[in-house]
Amino acid sequence: MEKQEAILAELEQMREGAAALIRAKLEAVARQTRELAARLASDLDVVVPPDLEALFPIGSVAEHLQSLSAPPPPMPMLSLETLRRLDAGRAQSEVLQELLRQIGPWCGARAIVVLRDGNVQGWSGAGFGVGDPARSWKAALRESKALEKASAGSPVLIRPNGDPVLSGWFDFSSNRLLLVPMLLRGRVVGILLALEGSSGLNTALIQQLNYTVGLMLETLATRPPTPSPTLVEPEDLTAEPAQAPEPELAVPLPVPEILEVPPPTVPEEPKAAPEAPSPASDAAATVHLRVPVAPVVPVVPLRTPEEERKHEEARRFARLLVSEIRLYNEQAVQAGKLAHDIYRRLKDDIDRSRDMYEQRVSAEVRADSNYFHDEMVRILADGDPTALGM
Repeated sequence: MEKQEAILAELEQMREGAAALIRAKLEAVARQTRELAARLASDLDVVVPPDLEALFPIGSVAEHLQSLSAPPPPMPMLSLETLRRLDAGRAQSEVLQELLRQIGPWCGARAIVVLRDGNVQGWSGAGFGVGDPARSWKAALRESKALEKASAGSPVLIRPNGDPVLSGWFDFSSNRLLLVPMLLRGRVVGILLALEGSSGLNTALIQQLNYTVGLMLETLATRPPTPSPTLVEPEDLTAEPAQAPEPELAVPLPVPEILEVPPPTVPEEPKAAPEAPSPASDAAATVHLRVPVAPVVPVVPLRTPEEERKHEEARRFARLLVSEIRLYNEQAVQAGKLAHDIYRRLKDDIDRSRDMYEQRVSAEVRADSNYFHDEMVRILADGDPTALGM
């Protein structure tokens, strides 16, 4: 019996020892597991950082998506006011000067040059700071490849510092320079030059304006003297009509009492016998009344509306022809005014334009008018008919 109890006690002791050993081993494994877990937890901040943008950046993608969803910036376009100002010009010079003003916000220095007999001559410019150097420009087309291409009908975009002619005109600027042909009746008669400025160089808008002005110049002689109705601000008929205020009750005013007052009696003065004028009377006391005589006004036969329309078209066509002569021959016009020989200097141009005038204007209108000569005096001679030398 004692031996059995000893065996049982020994077994219990072995069981407790085995359990203690297993517990110790498990605690060691648990401790190692905890240490490994702690190390893994600390390594998580390295593998997966708190700032996820460093792991997978999407900030640029978000900005790009926002830019795609945002409305595009408004594109510059021809405003109605710009077209109205161009339409207000009634002579070629007025329209072209307005063109130079209107393209100012889209470029820097700009100028118009005219073509004649293989040469290019400056007409007018703007945006140069001081003065207008474009008026003194002159060169042969063959000296500039860019000018030669533009004169052939091709728009050109260059840097003027690499061109032997344009470098001198634009102070060796390295900014971009746009050259756009200017057409009239299907023929290249000039070139619009626009230099890139502080606001950039909007080539598309400048070309649109140049094209619009070309159409305006071609129809200048047939357009009415008043602004085009297509550019007038539309009348707004969408607003509800305002209700008329209710009429106020009229309060009768008291009728003033009318008193009849007899007219005052003026005592008659006794008529004095006529006396002979005294030789010593003062001549200044005598008042002489002068009856104004109306000037003789020549009788102009009344014209029918159709006749008046024909005369107005003839006047405008003559103005257009003569303005074109001055546009392309400004220096010769100025010299001719001083020497009183404008016709001698510009005989070919004047005779050619007069033939065009006589071919287009009917004989009935030319019979009682001389609009072509009148416009030559006004536009070429600045009002002095002797300057024509005719």
